[in-house]
Amino acid sequence: MVAEVIQPLIEAEHYYQSEWDSDWNKRGGIMGREYILILSLAYITEVKCYLELEEHEMALKRLAEAEETVRPRIKSYVKHLLTKNPSGYLHLACKGVNLSDILEILKYITGELDTDKLFDQYLRKSIFNCKDIESWIESIPVGSRNAALAHIKPSLVGKDWDFWAYLPWNTSARKEAIFELLSQTYKVIEVIHSMIELDRRLEGYRYEISEMSRLGLSYQEWKKLVLPPENLDNNSNSKVLLLLPGHDLPT
Repeated sequence: MVAEVIQPLIEAEHYYQSEWDSDWNKRGGIMGREYILILSLAYITEVKCYLELEEHEMALKRLAEAEETVRPRIKSYVKHLLTKNPSGYLHLACKGVNLSDILEILKYITGELDTDKLFDQYLRKSIFNCKDIESWIESIPVGSRNAALAHIKPSLVGKDWDFWAYLPWNTSARKEAIFELLSQTYKVIEVIHSMIELDRRLEGYRYEISEMSRLGLSYQEWKKLVLPPENLDNNSNSKVLLLLPGHDLPT
């Protein structure tokens, strides 16, 4: 029964890869998160099928393909939402977003761990210029703007922001509308963090399966390894398996 599910899952993977690419090229990634999540779910379900069949090597192979397929799309989507000038997210109007959020995202995108370098390269020069938040908004490419709006106010997706053009910047109605949108940009940052977490989970799953095989455990045995209850007596003889990646994962 499990084996019969694998082929439809592979077909679903190909379908949603195509759908993600089409949405990215034609609509600027408005549905980017949804397609990434569905694509990842299809891959993980397929991997679980191979684990149930105790085909660990095939499970690792398919999980490696999942990473190869999903990770570039996640990174592209994260960059898309963050924009080339992420300092705008640090404007006072952007509630719930702080410097550490932006730096963590930049670490993921660039692979650079030195926060001082990241701040100097991506934020320092423009952070004070974002007082003119209207210019920052208008500088964002339409695709990135629509992808972000899909998480803030979907009804505005695809609309030309010139519909506010007849209102001077110092008009209270225009100011209120723009600052209302900015107050919800934390939703975009939350989506970005969730995408990064998904990427890290895929890597973590591969490490788990590698260790399971190295230890000679079956999938059923592996599933029985659980964390101890919070009220575990300190004198208990229960054993806990702690996995600490200390080397590169096999590809």
